[in-house]
Amino acid sequence: MTDDLVVETDDLVGHPEATRNVSGEHHVDLRLGDVTVRGPMTVTGVVSGTVAGVIASFEARAPAHFTCVRCLTEWDGEIAAEGTQHFSKIPDEDGYLIEDHTVDISGPATDELALNLPAAPLCRPDCKGLCPICGTDLNSDPCDGHGEESDSPFASLKDLFDP
Repeated sequence: MTDDLVVETDDLVGHPEATRNVSGEHHVDLRLGDVTVRGPMTVTGVVSGTVAGVIASFEARAPAHFTCVRCLTEWDGEIAAEGTQHFSKIPDEDGYLIEDHTVDISGPATDELALNLPAAPLCRPDCKGLCPICGTDLNSDPCDGHGEESDSPFASLKDLFDP
């Protein structure tokens, strides 16, 4: 838990006009397929009072490592997410509660960042991928072909699928 992202709520709960800016870092370690996020997540936002609790609106950013699902090109970039989370003293389906008169924004921020990870990252929208025969990167080197299909030991199977 990062102290920068733990916010005191005593003077906010029950005061809808009261707000507090929040900013800080939290270490994250996330992975989804070909995307890895490991390192400091920077969070900035505002915590506002409500009648029964507080609401946090925030933006989270973290460095990420991507691998293109078509051509296997690797690159480093940034992943960002915005989110809003309500905290109250009464449990709800999200489970984010005010405990000891504080709220920790790092949990909801990590959740939103994880939800923004791309399931199939592409190095560019028009990525051509790799040649399925020789593995040449078709973005940088066009493939000239690979001879007759009859050279393949699987060529006779093609006739099974022809109408």
